[in-house]
Amino acid sequence: MASRALKDAEAAVVEGIVIAIDGIVVVVNNDNPLDNVTLSQVNDIFRGNVATWDELIGE
Repeated sequence: MASRALKDAEAAVVEGIVIAIDGIVVVVNNDNPLDNVTLSQVNDIFRGNVATWDELIGE
């Protein structure tokens, strides 16, 4: 099982069948200094490219 698309090498040896789609909710404190967070910024947070809110404030 994987929560991502199969890589080409994996797809060559197994059949991928979607059985569910995950949902992610981002919840932050009301005192957070950001007014808006883009999908790209959330992606960077979950991939570890951004570690603090300050990194997003300067964008």
